[in-house]
Amino acid sequence: MKKLILLLLCLAVSITLTAQEVRLDISPPSMTYNVFYPANFNPEEPENQPVFFTINFNVPDVLEDYVIHCDMEWYDYSAYATLSPDDPSQLPSSLTNQDIIRSNNAGGFEVDETFSDFLSNIEDLILDTGRLPDGNYVFEIAVYSAGHGGEDQYLLSNKVTFVLTIQSPITISLITPGNPIGLGPAVIADQFPNFVWFSNLADYTIKIYELDEEYQSAEEIEQQIEPFFEENNYPSTSFPYPPNAPDFRRNIVYAWQVSSEINTPMASVEKHKSVMYLFTVSTEEQEDQDNQMLINFLNQLNIEGIQELIALIQSGYSFEKLFFDGNEISINDLNEILQKISDGEIKVKDFSIE
Repeated sequence: MKKLILLLLCLAVSITLTAQEVRLDISPPSMTYNVFYPANFNPEEPENQPVFFTINFNVPDVLEDYVIHCDMEWYDYSAYATLSPDDPSQLPSSLTNQDIIRSNNAGGFEVDETFSDFLSNIEDLILDTGRLPDGNYVFEIAVYSAGHGGEDQYLLSNKVTFVLTIQSPITISLITPGNPIGLGPAVIADQFPNFVWFSNLADYTIKIYELDEEYQSAEEIEQQIEPFFEENNYPSTSFPYPPNAPDFRRNIVYAWQVSSEINTPMASVEKHKSVMYLFTVSTEEQEDQDNQMLINFLNQLNIEGIQELIALIQSGYSFEKLFFDGNEISINDLNEILQKISDGEIKVKDFSIE
């Protein structure tokens, strides 16, 4: 009896190893876009669509009949489709999303009945916003025997996954140092301040301008002055001014701004820019900078009574301690809290002063 069990187990392993004889590799495994318009993905013009992924096939010389199977998921919605080849004994060496859509137009791509529901739910949201809704669109692709869907189905390859993430851009909001143009520059004491903002973009450009006169708008500053300092392709939302950068002169007004490109599927580039903040460096106490950072934080909150609190701080009141959700926090924690508010992870309902 033991020999028979051993023989059956060996046979099962042998079948598994020989069944998955096709090797798939997908590149890239994921892609993130901030804006995705339906016009960027017109099924009638597959050659004009961006290439999201390329699947490479490592195929043996002989292959029995097969289909390429694609499962699609987005939140609670799912669907699948199959691509039947013209020659069922030959796999292509590679396949892109353009090739799949092109095959669909030629009638070689068969969709399950769940596919129409999948598209219908997305289309309803597209009509509301004019673009594909946010979320992770997961595509799992594999090669199966031609009988896939029936009792005699079996897997001929490994499974590869591509994740298309759509994440709407959040406006770049500066936190510290400085005041918006029109409110006058904030006074700071630090020669190497930490420039802090929040957004969900990436690869930021930070530009700092030294002003020799008063300007009415950010456009005037950009058009008439070369940056005093510039940092490109910066990945974070907190930038410590480096010690080897040009020194800030005392009592000179500086303006700074952050920008980032919006990632879209097409070649055209959209760009997000923050407002400009003004500051000047003097010997005044750090408390002024902390107060300004708190004011800038409060300005991002849409809560009744916030403006009254800001007026108190601007009239000379200062804070001794900050508490969030029952725990004492530092002024530097405000940026992280603001980021979570913007991401929808937390919601501030109220505040109080003691």
